[in-house]
Amino acid sequence: MPKEMLAETTSPPELASTSESEQMYLITVARAAEAGNEGPVAISKIADALDVSVPSANEMVRKLDNRGLLVYEPYHGVLLTDLGRRIADQVLRTRRLWATFLAEHLGFSPTDADEQACDLEHSTTPEAADRLAVFLGNPAAGPLGMRIPDATEHAEPVADLRLADLSVGAEAEVTSLAASGRILDFLTTEGIAVGARVTVTASGTSGVLVVTDTGDMHLDGAVAATVAVQTIGGRNAPA
Repeated sequence: MPKEMLAETTSPPELASTSESEQMYLITVARAAEAGNEGPVAISKIADALDVSVPSANEMVRKLDNRGLLVYEPYHGVLLTDLGRRIADQVLRTRRLWATFLAEHLGFSPTDADEQACDLEHSTTPEAADRLAVFLGNPAAGPLGMRIPDATEHAEPVADLRLADLSVGAEAEVTSLAASGRILDFLTTEGIAVGARVTVTASGTSGVLVVTDTGDMHLDGAVAATVAVQTIGGRNAPA
């Protein structure tokens, strides 16, 4: 029998449901590309950069691949997906803005400023980063000369669609979750997380039935409305 979850009060979503450790993997791949690495980045290179074992790096890479943040090519390495790059760019933007502030206003050397900013990059909201950018005069590069990604880069070109809006047979990728607490835990545990792919197999007044990597799940209409998606494939028209 499919699992079912009733509606519950929700709150606005965070920019990305990624941990600090996951973000470090994403920006490591992004920085390798900035440094001139062409094509997939070897897992051994990622492991060296993060000072972790290759088996540990391999495990995290596969996790991020399953979430749609990286693409893992066996025996070659990994590449960022569009979603993974958006997250990496946001983290790098925040880091380099803080590094600029620390260097220009607190007198840190460029290298020390970048190291200090590493502790701030994961805990700063996009809104705070935007205000910091304005305060600094919207700099184009950090104190080490690396580009500061613009806040508008990689913006989603598609208007919001909700899982509750899709027709039977539609395939979609989850782009954000507006749920919190018990519902958010339930959704992510059952395979509905940012980057996950789902297929709608039934839809009606009682909600929607979807297939995820973990199996069938029935969602109340109000809960399905908290799941923002981008349709993929051919059968993707809203209901």
